[in-house]
Amino acid sequence: MKQLILQTKWQLVLLARNNIIVISFILTAIYAGIFLAIRDLGNMDKVLTLLILNDPAVIGLFFIGLMVIIEKNQKVLEALFVAPISHHVYLISRILALSIICWICAIGMGMAALGTSFHIIHYSAGVLGISILSCLAGLYMVSYTTEFMPFTLKSIPVLLFFINIPILNYFEVTNISFFKIFPAQGSLDLIINSYMKTPQEAQLIYGYISTIIWIILLYWFVFRAFKSKIVNV
Repeated sequence: MKQLILQTKWQLVLLARNNIIVISFILTAIYAGIFLAIRDLGNMDKVLTLLILNDPAVIGLFFIGLMVIIEKNQKVLEALFVAPISHHVYLISRILALSIICWICAIGMGMAALGTSFHIIHYSAGVLGISILSCLAGLYMVSYTTEFMPFTLKSIPVLLFFINIPILNYFEVTNISFFKIFPAQGSLDLIINSYMKTPQEAQLIYGYISTIIWIILLYWFVFRAFKSKIVNV
């Protein structure tokens, strides 16, 4: 646990040094300003949901890939993996650091759009869920593509498919039950229900269970891919 905390702190320092935290907070401030300006128009739920689902996803997927690529190019990975550090600690600390940033940004946007009229626990669980899932997707992608431009080009369609498919049903563009099994659906359900005065219990249960299952499943794939393609190369 001590090693995980130290690695997470160090990762936050690296994120700050590479201006990723500043960029994230600036974007959040812009979104918050827009929300405050149009707050009185009402019906902010869907706009907020779209941004909340995509903002942590973009930060998680792209920035975690960028950090691994930077560490690989600067020969940091070689030094880390010959040191007595668990590969699980390496992966989880990076995911935690970015998820903390995503959560802070999402809370800022949520309060700008809705004030305090949302359920903080369900909202936070949804945000952290989509952030962790996106980080895992980014780690999986960077395990097979360790150059930034190919990583970016391959990640864009993954992001659109991985995150935005469930939103089609939410915006009533489609009504396809199959989309509900996608990884982002659980987080979407949690975020949506956090706005409701009377949350739908079935959706909350599905949201928590689905998110946990997908995180465990994707982490298993990511760990195997990362160890074989990055660590053991």
